[in-house]
Amino acid sequence: MPVKKSLQFIAVALLLAGGVTSRALESDAQLSQLGHTAWRIRDGAFNGAVNDVTQTADGFLWIATDNGLLKYDGVRFVHVGSGSILALQAAQDGSLWFGTGQSLFHMRSGQVEKLQGPDVHVNNIRQDVHGTIWFTRSRSNSGPLCEVVGSKFHCLTAADGVTLPYAEALAADARGDLWVASGSRLLRGHSGVFQEYPHPELSAAETSNGIESLTPRADGSILVGITRAGSGLGLQSLKDGIWHDAYSEPVSSSAWSVTSTLVDRDGTAWVGTSDKGLFRIRQDGIDHFGESDGLSGNTISSLFEDNEGDVWVGTKKGLDRFRNLFVKTFSTTEGLGSDSVHSVAAASQGGVWVGNKGSLSTLRNGKAFNYFPKTGLPGQRVTALLEDHAARLWVGVDADLYVFDKGRFTRVLDSEGHATGAVVSIQEDTEHNVWVLASRRPYVLLRLSPTSRQLQVQPLRFDPYAIVADPAGGLFIDGGKHGSPLIHFQQGSIETWTPKTKIQRTSFAFAKDGSKWASTSSGVELFNRQDSRFLDKSNGLPCNHVFSVVFDKSENLWVYSECGLVTIANSELSKFESDSRYSVRSHLFDIFDGALPNGADFAPRVTRSTDGWLWFANGTDVQEIDPSHAQLVAAAPNAEIDAIVARHVEQEAVSGMKLPALTRDVDLRYTAPALAIPERVRFRCRLDGHDKEWQDSTKLRDAFYTDLRPGDYTFRVVSGDADGNWSRKEAQFSFTILPAWYQTKTFLAVCAALGSLVILLAYRLRSRQIRREAQARYDERLAERTRIARDIHDTLLQTIQGSKMLADAALVQMSEHDQAQPRVQMLSTWLGNAMEEGRTALRSLRTPVIEQQSLETLIQDALDDCALSSKIVTALNVDGEPAAMSVCVREEVYRIAYEAITNACLHSKGKRLDVVMTYGEAFELRVKDDGAGIASEFVKEGRLGHFGLAGMRERARFLSADLTFKASPGDGTEVLLRVPRSSLLESARPSIWVRFVRLIRGE
Repeated sequence: MPVKKSLQFIAVALLLAGGVTSRALESDAQLSQLGHTAWRIRDGAFNGAVNDVTQTADGFLWIATDNGLLKYDGVRFVHVGSGSILALQAAQDGSLWFGTGQSLFHMRSGQVEKLQGPDVHVNNIRQDVHGTIWFTRSRSNSGPLCEVVGSKFHCLTAADGVTLPYAEALAADARGDLWVASGSRLLRGHSGVFQEYPHPELSAAETSNGIESLTPRADGSILVGITRAGSGLGLQSLKDGIWHDAYSEPVSSSAWSVTSTLVDRDGTAWVGTSDKGLFRIRQDGIDHFGESDGLSGNTISSLFEDNEGDVWVGTKKGLDRFRNLFVKTFSTTEGLGSDSVHSVAAASQGGVWVGNKGSLSTLRNGKAFNYFPKTGLPGQRVTALLEDHAARLWVGVDADLYVFDKGRFTRVLDSEGHATGAVVSIQEDTEHNVWVLASRRPYVLLRLSPTSRQLQVQPLRFDPYAIVADPAGGLFIDGGKHGSPLIHFQQGSIETWTPKTKIQRTSFAFAKDGSKWASTSSGVELFNRQDSRFLDKSNGLPCNHVFSVVFDKSENLWVYSECGLVTIANSELSKFESDSRYSVRSHLFDIFDGALPNGADFAPRVTRSTDGWLWFANGTDVQEIDPSHAQLVAAAPNAEIDAIVARHVEQEAVSGMKLPALTRDVDLRYTAPALAIPERVRFRCRLDGHDKEWQDSTKLRDAFYTDLRPGDYTFRVVSGDADGNWSRKEAQFSFTILPAWYQTKTFLAVCAALGSLVILLAYRLRSRQIRREAQARYDERLAERTRIARDIHDTLLQTIQGSKMLADAALVQMSEHDQAQPRVQMLSTWLGNAMEEGRTALRSLRTPVIEQQSLETLIQDALDDCALSSKIVTALNVDGEPAAMSVCVREEVYRIAYEAITNACLHSKGKRLDVVMTYGEAFELRVKDDGAGIASEFVKEGRLGHFGLAGMRERARFLSADLTFKASPGDGTEVLLRVPRSSLLESARPSIWVRFVRLIRGE
């Protein structure tokens, strides 16, 4: 059920998930005053004559035609089924029943099921108050009236009281009875008991045209449409078993050939005929609407009233819709004398007076009465109007002023006996002075006091353009068109209110709170003694050019503007009065509501009649609106997602569907079944997985997305109205775009793995290249060392050896008492030591470590030398199976170990030195003493002028090894070298596969 709010003005319309129950079409409005739309077959709206129309609970309209079943949302006719569809019935559960010349079908949730049984020619389908589906059929001997039972049907025959040879018309009344008719016989019954109501004029014409439609009425009677005209035929009424003409005044309904009937929710009867179009029977008369008036065709096949109260008319040439218009128009079609309305004034007896070209008209209760020149109007053109306090009508006719009283026109002259001129405006102030503004080139202002009989010319120092009586007393005179200020004139005194301006004021409206408003081409002016300000587009008005303004009984302002009729609540006006920057909320009645705004030449241009209705002159017609009937606007229907178009293929939008790979462009089609004014419906949508926010409001019913990627998406859409109110329920549709084989996660993972493998291979190849380059540099260094050793041997050592021989010879020749002997002896010793050290260095240069001894032996020799040169106790432990190392790696490891052992021997002052060699996943060398330890600053930066630790780190980096130092005062020093297995190189050449595996592993 819809939730209703208390509304002070039209702008706040109800917009909830469900619809608002609409009233029927205005029973006092003529057909010409209703909104009419026609869809004609010849214009290509659809293909096939209309046979039946119905509406399902979701708001969609269904049309049965000779060439298929159509679904209509207010904008598009969608072809749902093919073939000739003869009858329709919307079920209470929201499903749809439709019949053809062969079968009865049931459509539920888009799925169509054919009822089991023999072929049947379905003529009519109805659902009774108990929810049972019934249908009539012909061309069968097994019963003309059938009941649907599950997925089958059961037909009633003469044994069940249905004695008809066939059946066409069918109806179900509120009592639960069924009415069923053949061409000439009518039955009523239930539970297998049927009573026949014979018609004397039909019994003799068994096979000719007869009863075509049946429509029960609230009073228990039933309208019977007969396709033959004549006495006792046409449109008949049956009540209490008695037949009679349904209507006899002002014309007899028996003269019509009736094909369809409808009684709307207000009890107004609609009658479709076979050759005369449409009739509508109101309490005060009968309207006719035919092909010459715009109806799609004069042969009417069906009538239907939808949930919004609109009436749909199916014809053999198309489909028509009649709907209410909030703004009703009166023109010559409705009885006015001519279509040149320039003034309208309220009448004290109800209704209004209309100033027209060639006539003075009065409108009361929807009927017009005209005074023409030939019936007493003293001229051709009626200009300004005023009905004074004594109910006398003042009328401007051509270039004169008249008083119309008791059916007579009396001419009014000025004090000099001259005609007034063309009367522009007539006003009566609070003192009952009558003021007349007339055109004498320039304008002139005249006054008739209650005590005088002639108009007196009022001298003015400016040119007036418009006048209006002030409810507080006096008269406002506007000369804005001529650049003059707004003047307040009272008892001979003149007061200037607003600054000098050229703004043209066309009408005035005075609120009960004292605020004063005027219509201008720049918006609605709010003015007072000091200044004025404008309510325009910047403050919430839909458009600026305003023709007239008026207050209703609730003090809401109505603005007749170029874009339509606008209403603004009194509360909104109060906020604008307090704050000129406030943007008011308003509601617009535009052309879709019947508004045809335009300016008029004479006053009053707008008036409020005694019943509260508002009337506007637009230069052609007079328009009327009842504010009390325009307080609620039907809620926008819920949106529905129809279809999805992907890769140029349209499919029904079923959530969870999967679209093929490489789908990039998608067209999502949605709608909302707004049958009356679909142009008002707005949509906003969002595609989760693509959009971060809701898309802007639009009238479009398609959402296009391009360059979508594979993935899961959910499309959401919600409908709203022109005032920005949105439905609480949104339609959703989820779909998945499948990835191509190269867009799958598996493929991407494989690509990532292969990419990583390529990078790893490149890295390992580069590492091997670097090692080969290092080996080459080592070989080059070894060759250079060999050259240096040869040079040393050939030069330096030969020189030292020769010098020692000379020193030894000199010692032999010296006596024991020679003072130089000790010195020469010392020189000989030093030269011997230098020669021994040189030979040691020479051996080191010429012979690689690996060619001399194993790494364990070399390190043990270094420990033995340490033990001889100091009192420290040494120990060497080897864990694991020793692995072969390349020449350069082995030498670098030895040099690091030698430096660590030498440092411990010379500087640790410890008592024990342990060296542990571990072969495993990596080669580890641990050198630890229990001495004094190394200061932390020396570990980080080294001792000034010493390069032992720096050299160790450089050698470790060359091996891509980790070298760490752990030192603490009193706890000794530990040096740990960890060489990864990838930096070791065996001397044996492995197989290609082993080398590849080691390459991958980085060995």
